[in-house]
Amino acid sequence: MKGVLKQAFSLATSQVDSFVKVRLFTALLLVLFTSVLAALAPIALKYAVDALNSAEPIRFDAPASLAMFTDSPFIVGPIALVSIYLISLWASRSVGELRWFLYGTADQRLHRNLSRHLFGHVMNLPMSFHLDRKTGALNQTLIQGLSGYSILLNHAIFTLLPVLVEILIISAVLTFFFKVEFLLILLASVLAYTGAFIIGVRQIVKPSQKVASAQIDAFANLTDSILNTETVKYFTAEQHVNDRYDTALASSEKHWANFYWCKSTNGLLIALVFTLSLGSAILLGVQQVIAGTMTIGDFVLVNAYMLQIVRPMEMLGAAFRDIAYGVAFIEKMTELMARKTEDTGTPALNTDEGATTGAGELAFEAVTFSYLPGRLVIKDISFVVPSGKTTGIVGSSGSGKSSLIRLLMRLYDPNDGDIYLNGTSTRNMPLDLLRRAIAIVPQDTVLFNDTIAYNIGFGKEGCTQADIERAARLAHIHDKIIAMADGYETIVGERGLKLSGGEKQRVSIARAALKQPQMFVFDEATSSLDTKTEQGILDNLIEVSKGMTTLIIATGYQL
Repeated sequence: MKGVLKQAFSLATSQVDSFVKVRLFTALLLVLFTSVLAALAPIALKYAVDALNSAEPIRFDAPASLAMFTDSPFIVGPIALVSIYLISLWASRSVGELRWFLYGTADQRLHRNLSRHLFGHVMNLPMSFHLDRKTGALNQTLIQGLSGYSILLNHAIFTLLPVLVEILIISAVLTFFFKVEFLLILLASVLAYTGAFIIGVRQIVKPSQKVASAQIDAFANLTDSILNTETVKYFTAEQHVNDRYDTALASSEKHWANFYWCKSTNGLLIALVFTLSLGSAILLGVQQVIAGTMTIGDFVLVNAYMLQIVRPMEMLGAAFRDIAYGVAFIEKMTELMARKTEDTGTPALNTDEGATTGAGELAFEAVTFSYLPGRLVIKDISFVVPSGKTTGIVGSSGSGKSSLIRLLMRLYDPNDGDIYLNGTSTRNMPLDLLRRAIAIVPQDTVLFNDTIAYNIGFGKEGCTQADIERAARLAHIHDKIIAMADGYETIVGERGLKLSGGEKQRVSIARAALKQPQMFVFDEATSSLDTKTEQGILDNLIEVSKGMTTLIIATGYQL
């Protein structure tokens, strides 16, 4: 738990900007102010009760610092004392509302900074991670992690420090007004509460971890089924996936029940501590009132403080339990953040933007590669794609054709051998420069659930609408787009499902053409289309790649 907290703190502080610092510091000052008011307000109530009991105003001698101005005592009536008490409570609550505004805006900015940082980290993780991940599980991991941060920050600002301030002030007041017995009862109750909280935290850690894992599994199950809705309907498997999801929910429910049981049993222990602490203080106060060593106001003050100490102490206990819960949520995310991102390599030379235009020469030299040890996918392969020429690679399914593209784009690195673009090893090229130099039209075009314009423009950051339309004309899809009701603003649906196979391919071709790369790679770009559409797409491919280095991947049969 300590290790997770340390990693979480390090990550959070790295994303705290000046806006967050100023607002959290101001909120903290307001929290301290309200804590002091809340701790001192019962003193006014004590004097008001004493004044009402004696039917006389309370006299306060002037402090020595005011002797040069007056040596007359201050006389305060019960109405004024009650007013002071009420004003203190009002000020405490009013300032509390302002602190929530400051904290809330700071929390949202930190949430934004963390979200951006986490998303950037995930997107920079190597392809091997993304091939193994579950989309829903990853999404829930990030959501839980951010929720855990909010829990920790909330209790750090509004619970831990204010409770300590209130305990110190109440201890000082009890020491000043009463005998040491009341202070000892307070300290004993604090120690008893602390012991109960430690027991509660230890009980709740494992159930919290199991709850977090169960929620991630359930969400992964849900997302996987939704993403594959079309397949589910083809096989009339709605009930099957629903039962599968319910099984995951049942597991989550079971772990939640265990979590709440641990929380409730610890609550019973805390209730016992509360009863014993309050009972001891009240019984001692009753004895001293009867003996005449305490006033009724003193008794009210003791009772108010023993009740008042319960609220922050129970808040502290809830904070410790919530922190354990929050740490369990953050743990999965810190494991994710510990994963190493893509190795961009150390560029052997500084390549300017001009290197990403024109045609490039590609060479594979004795490349060997395997995803898993002992299972070679590519063995000692060498070939050259001359600058400005078209080369085809034909092979049966599973022969490693798509792996060549992953190696070319450095989604993976070869086990042996090397790949060169314009005579430079791709290992020594910055990843962004390498990937800008190559445009791929894949067999299965997956589009973002956004407009056609967005999906085409995704090929080149900062492109204009004119650039998008020019690329669409090259792919021979411009006329179809403008014939649609919303034109280029047409939403293509999840993974582009609202478009036909041929339309998706043409959008993919337009996106690749907009990129203006050094070379094109067509990965079985027409294999899933009918003959007529395939011929049209082939004509488009020839047109957009004319004069450019082109690698065509196609499926064939071994003789």
